[in-house]
Amino acid sequence: MTTLGIASLNFIHSDRGERSYRDSSLWKSDEWKKCIVAGAAQAFSTRLPEVTFGTTLPDTIARIAPEIARIALDNYEASSSLAAFRPDGFSSAAIAIGSERGWSPNERTILRNGGFTFVHLGARVLRTETACVAAVTLVKATLGLL
Repeated sequence: MTTLGIASLNFIHSDRGERSYRDSSLWKSDEWKKCIVAGAAQAFSTRLPEVTFGTTLPDTIARIAPEIARIALDNYEASSSLAAFRPDGFSSAAIAIGSERGWSPNERTILRNGGFTFVHLGARVLRTETACVAAVTLVKATLGLL
């Protein structure tokens, strides 16, 4: 994600997320910082994204500026694809991507109330890291940022 030039990564504790990821040594040892720096180096960039871990979904949504388009990937309730989504009037976007198990009904309600539009990447359920790359690439292309 750093290689693609995103501004921030916000890792939340989702209702259906794998619990062992929360307790990963990646977070305790700050190993994640090495991954961020390596991604920036690969892209010949000196800008690192802001990274948060362990915040709640409502708190993360509250930090999103109003002038940013809000998109949530969801294979179960989205009526259109991300490829067809046109964030008219926006120059940047926040993309909410859940775990492979998807968003819980409560999280969908929080996202809707936070102004997110549900979209999908197709019929296949993707691993989170694959969905991240696909979604960011599509959104950046749509916004003319590639």
